[in-house]
Order: sequence, then C-alpha cells, then structure tokens
Amino acid sequence: MRAINLFTYTRINNDLSTIFENVLVQRSKRLKVKKHEFDTLVTLVNRLLESGASPDAFDNFFVSYTIEQIGKEFDLLKISENNQVLNIELKSDDVGEENIQKQLRKNRYYLKHIAPNLRLFTFVGSTGALYEYTESEFKESNFSELSMLVSSFGDSIQEGIEHFFKANNYLISPLNTPEKFLADDYFLTNNQKEVKDKIMEAVSKRNTEFILGITGKAGTGKTLLLYDIIREIAGTGGKCCVIHSGILCDGHKYLNRHWDNVHIIPAKELNNKENNILDNYDYFFIDESQRIYTSALKKIIKEVREKNKISIFAYDFEQSLSKAENRRRIPEKLKQQESFVEYKLSDRIRTSREIASFCRNLMNLNQKARGYMDYSSIEVLYAKDSEEAMKLIQLYKRKEYVFINYTTSIYVPNTIDLYPSEYDTHHVIGQEFDSVMIIMGMSFKYDEEGRIQGKRHPNPDYLFYKLLYQAISRARNKLCILVVENYKLFGQILGIKSDMLSRYQYKENRTNQTLSLKKMNRLSKIVKESIASDLMTNAVAISEAVDMINDELTGADLHKKVINSGIKLLSIIKNDTASEAKKAIEEYCDYVKEVINNSLDK
Repeated sequence: MRAINLFTYTRINNDLSTIFENVLVQRSKRLKVKKHEFDTLVTLVNRLLESGASPDAFDNFFVSYTIEQIGKEFDLLKISENNQVLNIELKSDDVGEENIQKQLRKNRYYLKHIAPNLRLFTFVGSTGALYEYTESEFKESNFSELSMLVSSFGDSIQEGIEHFFKANNYLISPLNTPEKFLADDYFLTNNQKEVKDKIMEAVSKRNTEFILGITGKAGTGKTLLLYDIIREIAGTGGKCCVIHSGILCDGHKYLNRHWDNVHIIPAKELNNKENNILDNYDYFFIDESQRIYTSALKKIIKEVREKNKISIFAYDFEQSLSKAENRRRIPEKLKQQESFVEYKLSDRIRTSREIASFCRNLMNLNQKARGYMDYSSIEVLYAKDSEEAMKLIQLYKRKEYVFINYTTSIYVPNTIDLYPSEYDTHHVIGQEFDSVMIIMGMSFKYDEEGRIQGKRHPNPDYLFYKLLYQAISRARNKLCILVVENYKLFGQILGIKSDMLSRYQYKENRTNQTLSLKKMNRLSKIVKESIASDLMTNAVAISEAVDMINDELTGADLHKKVINSGIKLLSIIKNDTASEAKKAIEEYCDYVKEVINNSLDK
C-alpha cells in the first residue's frame, strides 16, 4: 500500500474517486469509496488550503488503512521518519463528542507503539468542527493549528505501513499476559464487541436461568471475549466461577491471586461429590468446554436450573483432543438445553490469515488457498534423526520459538514424535504464542484423500492429528514444522509452500503456453472497470468470479470444473448488467474458454 498526496487526489469529482484511489494507493484489495466520505475529505483539504497549507503539505498520507486481522481502520495516517504520527478521522455527520473521543482514545492505543509523539484529530464535515485528543485532554481545535502541523511535519514514509502494525502487538491473551488484561490494556474486535453486547443484553434482561454458548474456530478470540465478559460482571460485584477444561497455567494462577470476585478452577474439581463448589457463585464460565466430562456438564446445568443462575460455555468441537471427548459431543448436548442460546465468532484474529491458510492445507492437502498467501512466516524443516532434531529444536528455542510437544507425561525412548519439552498440548489449551515449533514424524501420514492421519498414541484415547491441530493453532505470528525421518511427509508439506510459489511467484501452470497473462489481466481490468461505477448487487459477485478464474488459470494445478463454474455464473448474471459490462464479460469468458480448450490438461 502506498501513501498519496491528498491535494492531488481531491481535485477530481467523486464519480471517479474509487478508481483513482485504487490506482494511487495500489492496495491489495479493492476499496469502494463512498460519496459522503470523499466529499468530507475534499472539504477538509480545502479548509486546510484556506488556512495556509500548500499542496506539498498533503504528501504521504495513507488513506483508509486497516489492520487486517483486527479490523481496525484509520481514515488518514501520516508517519514521519522522526517518530511522529498524525491521525485524522473523518465524519460526514456529527456523531457526538463522546463517540469521537472514544474512537480517538482507541486509535491512541493502536498507534502508541509506533512513536511517542501522537497527534490525533477528528473532522466533522456537516458542522466543520475539528477536535483533538491527547493523553491529558479532549478539545476543539482549529484549522490554523492543523495546517501548521501538516506543513511542518517533515520527512514521512511513502510505503510499507504494514510493517508498523503487527497483530501480535495488540492481541493480548488473558492467560499469557494477565497483567495487561487486568489493566484493561486491550480492545475487542468489532465481531467480539457485537457478540458481547448481545450476551450482556441477555444477561441484564434475564428473568430466569440462562445457558449461553460462544463458539468459533481456533484464533477467533473466544477466551479473551469470555474473560472480558467475566471482567465486566465481576466488576459489578457478581460472584464468578471460571471452569477451565484443562490444566491451570501460570496465567490462571496469577488471575486467581489478583482478580476480585473471580475464582478459576480446573474442571476436575467438580468431580468432588462431597463438596459442591458451585454453591458459592452466581455465574459460571466454562472455557474449552468441548473437553468437559458429561457428569460435570450435568452438575453445572443442575445448579443453573435449580438456583436461577447463568452459565456461559466457550467451545470449538474441532479442538477436542481425544476419542472420548469426541464421543461426549458436549456442544450438541448444550444445544439440546431448553434455554440455550449460541453466539458465533466468525473473524479469525489471533492467528494470521497466512498461518490459518497453511494449517488448513496441512490438515488436508486438498484445502488449498484460492488466492495468494505469503507463507514466508512458516518454515518447513527436516531432520534425519533424533540427534539432528534436538539440535534444531535448541536452535529455534534460541530464536524464541515455543516448542510444543504432544505430551510430557509420557516419554517413550526411541519414539521420534515425543521429545521432552516444557510445553505440551495439554498445558497450552487456551494459550497463544508468537512463534511455535512442532514436530511431525513417523506417527503421521496422509491418507488417499489427502487428510492427515496419526498412528496410535501411547495413550490410546488420544488422537495424534487432534493434538497436532491443538499445537499449530497456538501460533500467532510464526510457525515451524520440523519433520523427523519421515521424508515422504516432508516432501508433501514442503509442497504446500512450493505450490504457492509456483502459482503466484513463478507463474508456472499447466495451461496452454498460448495463455497470455497480459491479455487475461487486460480483459479482467475491462470487466472490473465496467462495473466499478455500477451499484448493481452482482458487481461483487462478478469481480470475485473473475478473480477465482484467474487464480485457477495461473495455478500450478488446473481445475477445469472450478473455471467452468465461474464462467457459468458470469453467463447467468451478466444479463443484469449494463450493455458495456455485458460485452466486457462476454469477451473475457470467450478468451477463458479458448485457453481451456487448448489446455494441456485435456
């Protein structure tokens, strides 16, 4: 993404604002510029020009930058090379000073690690008001002051803003960084906030018992959301019991010592028939509840129903570790409860989208990413024997990778999958780490359908492939797969990275050599430009279909069924487009058909 000159950008009419912005910014994903947003920006620039700013003062502004994993967006950002950041938010209508202050406070949280000197403003187009937020005050500002600031800002960066915003700078874990959690040094994503608001509304309006569920894949932030809800309820005096379906870690123990009105216990304590520990609490929060015993579930539900209490379960059935946990099917039992309501987190935030994509492909070789993924943060290594493996483990520990083994309670000599480690899959449940290393050896292989399979674990109840998923899903930023002795497996996993390079860097493919990338890109561009200013509902579908077909045409493996499905979709929805768009789509589809007919993969 590139920074732009706001003066240059705002000299046009809003009908071409989307096309011009995307050409100037060169962002990886197309952005639709709304008319009221562009008009507000034009007004701001003109007000600053009237206050003495020259055109070159508007150089190097990043427009509508979003921290992808978190969904946090900044309207305007300028970052100087001498540790200064300028942020200007744009509001077409007055949303109230309280909301403006709240947004700028949140912006300060996300920007403070970049530079010590932050200047945060909001401009309201409908009223012409300008506000500034500092650590000590929130005040109305004036355009003369802002004009002087942009004019004297100094040298600033023109590209590479993504390097300043690594998600792990913001994604805190209540278990790995409990001090920050208790200090309220974090924010929820929009998806988490939406689910929390619904749950808190349900809790506040209850007139009977409640059994609620929070579900989502690994990395969607279930634990943080659950603990944030606990924090709010405990802050009002509610007596809360957190039941962790696993072994308590140091973070749990820290929270137990420093968190008022909250007591965290392992689920196994519910097995004590002589002492009903649940009597002392009004609220129950069960984390990783897909792993809880059926007897413990019944005990909690009985307490909730008989004494009009509230319970909230967080779970992901895919993260069960054993055959017994699979058979218990706790999420299904929850859904059978009369007063049960489930809320789903959909946005993956903890794990980078690249790691998430790689892990899906690792678990199933057929689950390839449709678009380009930068797999440079994932390493695939090979060791010929256990001695080499230990040397590599020590090397990566020095690089601050956390080595997660499948178990520490069982160590079998001469078994290459099991190495002594301070972390194992049972002790890291609910936790997360910036960099993770995991071993795969002779216990793993792919079946005929490309799905990873594990041999018998020393404890026959546990499933190796489930333990593998638990380990790799702990990684936030970097992942290292160390394959030991199993050379065939190493080649298959390495192929995931190699295929991505072939598809998008080397542009290798098995289509006819007459495929012209230049012509394909030109026809694609014409299609997208023809629908750019069209507000029809099919515009997004057309653009995504074209991207999907292009991915397949340039891929290492040509899937004709996918391409033909895309052409069929375009043929159906083109009739609802303007004549110019219809013609562009037809020319694009004709060329794709020509390439497919001449393909080497007949």
